[in-house]
Amino acid sequence: MSLSPRSYRLDAGRVLDANTPLGPLASMSLECFTASSGSGKLHGEENCGSLRSSRAVEAVTVELGEAVGKLCGTCSWRIATDHPLVAFTRAVRDVLQATSYTEPDHHPDVDFDPSEEADAAAALLQGDYPLEDEYDRADQERYERARFIRERHHGHWRHLHGLMLESSSAVAAHPWLAEWAGPIQDALAAVIESERRAFAALLPPGALLDSAAVPLLKMPDGLGSEEGFSGLGDQAASVLRGAWSEWAEDASRSWQALEGSSTSASLALHHAFGRRRKGRDEAYAALDDLVGFWCAQARAVVAAHRSARRRLVAVSIPPTSFDSYARCSQDPLSQWEAGVVATYQVAADWTAGRVALLVPHLVAEQLVSNSDSALGAALLDTEESGLSLDSLLAQPSRPTAR
Repeated sequence: MSLSPRSYRLDAGRVLDANTPLGPLASMSLECFTASSGSGKLHGEENCGSLRSSRAVEAVTVELGEAVGKLCGTCSWRIATDHPLVAFTRAVRDVLQATSYTEPDHHPDVDFDPSEEADAAAALLQGDYPLEDEYDRADQERYERARFIRERHHGHWRHLHGLMLESSSAVAAHPWLAEWAGPIQDALAAVIESERRAFAALLPPGALLDSAAVPLLKMPDGLGSEEGFSGLGDQAASVLRGAWSEWAEDASRSWQALEGSSTSASLALHHAFGRRRKGRDEAYAALDDLVGFWCAQARAVVAAHRSARRRLVAVSIPPTSFDSYARCSQDPLSQWEAGVVATYQVAADWTAGRVALLVPHLVAEQLVSNSDSALGAALLDTEESGLSLDSLLAQPSRPTAR
């Protein structure tokens, strides 16, 4: 028989055991079925297969504290959806799901050989793609593998932190779980840290710093007047303004070297030329030179700020979400934001989702000035406050005065 929307099948025996702290729920009554002999498991269904061999079955009411440890793990209890046990068992599940990721040698998503990890780091230190225009299939496969390893570590790191935040919410709603959940959360935090370090090892810090300079650049004057763009005719200026905007937007959000965002600029030319071939090759070559000049301008800004002291910044890390329509995970953090967090972290409270970063001045400026960022960045000052870094991280995030 189908359940009404107000009913829920609670598989309590698969979630709760004798080690689960029940807090105030321990005295809650639970209606069960058991063999009339009074021995054996307590069941949620009178027709549970485990009871078929019993000569007689009787209904009993037992306090949850007494029942836990005897609950059948194959049947379920039919209760109201707003029953406290529904929310509680979900909370316990949210904590326990981390254990599948904290067991030794159980990381199939990121189970790479150390030599593979080292080769990926060496390749990506040079960029996301082979340096030479002419390269063989082996080079292409090497960089494809390196990017795949980086994507796996990035995705696994973000997924694990989402599990931690779910666990923290579960404990906040049921505080008596805190002591029991503590060792599980500590083990999960260690795995999160391991994944963060593995991900950070595949990111060149120089690229993140260069990207932080891009928002400080102004759109160049006279775009379209350079040689090589005659094939665009009167469209040259507007097309190149679009190319600049696309490049700047992509470069400021990417963990790649600035040159890696040239594809975004090239799309503007692609749409403008359509199927026309006249003047196209010259325009693409001229655009490559132009993008090279923009990259040089960004790096000049970095050089001008080289002597500025690093800043401590606190950020709040949001979880990923699942897009049911696209059937994929959605991350509110850009590549650049994720790369900055992974690279410059100096302290973290993963259960609260708060991380302290020691970043170059330019990176700090971009973090705290971006009102659209999901990170909620705020400057920290341990000397002025007199508080330790861990104490500052424990404080609620507040907007930084500008």
